[in-house]
Amino acid sequence: MSKLSLSEQEKQVRIELAAMFRLTARYGWDDTVWNHITARAPGGEQHFYMHKFGLMYDEVTASNLIKVDETGKVIEGPEDVNTTGFIIHSAVHLNFPEQHYVFHTHPRSAIAATALKELPFWVQDSAPLLGRIGYHEWEGVSLNEDERSRLAAALKGKDCLVMRNHGLLTVGRTAGECFMRMYYLIRTCEVAVQLLAAGDNIHPGDPDIWEQAAQQYDVFPPGKYEWPALMRMLDRKQPDYRN
Repeated sequence: MSKLSLSEQEKQVRIELAAMFRLTARYGWDDTVWNHITARAPGGEQHFYMHKFGLMYDEVTASNLIKVDETGKVIEGPEDVNTTGFIIHSAVHLNFPEQHYVFHTHPRSAIAATALKELPFWVQDSAPLLGRIGYHEWEGVSLNEDERSRLAAALKGKDCLVMRNHGLLTVGRTAGECFMRMYYLIRTCEVAVQLLAAGDNIHPGDPDIWEQAAQQYDVFPPGKYEWPALMRMLDRKQPDYRN
């Protein structure tokens, strides 16, 4: 059990979620006020934090995040909820309580790959995701609660989701785990688009080596080493995210 009080746990989750927003902006994965990153609120209830609809990602701070319940009702902060954000993220939070963070984005450098039938594994940086990617068919703008069951079914047993013709989604028990999964998912998509433009001159590698590499990456859990370093960078460059 955590030695932190509930209020201290809440503060830490808010800080790490705000850090995810700021890092997303720094990497160029944001899309003006659109897309969403959420975190389960400590305390055992079906509540989660998200950003106030209308804020740019570099405006998000720990204190201006809002908290919503399982129905989408705002219980802390202004009532500015991105409905699609609630639909997509509640699909995860209500069905996978062990996944505390959910990250959805439409990165400019990688969104074209969501129209592929399946992502190819062609470079080492994609190896950590082998067997971990699910696929969800596009249903138009996510405004219907019925879509949540299909999103959850597509994500079952996976850490990453390609929302076809739409965007990308990753989950994690920690902020670092969720963020680094998105980092490698975007890289996988970027490389796929770049190499497909090269034509047929592609060497896919030995399938047995891909399996071996995926197991080797288990030694380096996503976020374990990167996340503290990324937060130190933010503390140097944009410390106001903690406010």
